[in-house]
Amino acid sequence: MKDEFNNNISVNPWNPFITTNRDVARTSELGAKNAILAGALTFLFLPAGLLYLNRGINSLKILGYIFAVSFLFAIATKAEENPRKLSNLISLIGSGAITFEQVMAVKKARQRPQESSSLLSNYSPGKNHKESSGFETNQEAVQLLKQIKEQYEANEISEEEFKIQKQQILKSL
Repeated sequence: MKDEFNNNISVNPWNPFITTNRDVARTSELGAKNAILAGALTFLFLPAGLLYLNRGINSLKILGYIFAVSFLFAIATKAEENPRKLSNLISLIGSGAITFEQVMAVKKARQRPQESSSLLSNYSPGKNHKESSGFETNQEAVQLLKQIKEQYEANEISEEEFKIQKQQILKSL
């Protein structure tokens, strides 16, 4: 059940703390959200936080794990042992994990490299970049940047490898 990226990084699709492809595609939208407001809404009223960020798959994964753990503890503990305290603790841990994941999604979106995507999104083959920027554009570098951006968005390379390759291309200019 593991996806292999670049033969040296394996990603478990059941890990709720890994950024999804949808989050990567919505980087600018998520980065514009307020992390504190997202955390407060999620912790106080879960559906409000999910609606605010318009994302929920990772929260559903965490919720599934909470149900599984609750079920296991219900089986393991006796009915006489005051299971109310244990269920409240599990609920608090689950709510904290979902809140943490929502806040981290906003913070990761702000940290993702947006300068290369803005550079590539402004590029159009018919446009004369020498006139618009005052500098002649190196077409090979732009093509290489496009290729590594597509590989990164398709999760063929990791974020760290994307940054390293991008820096090498930019240094070569």
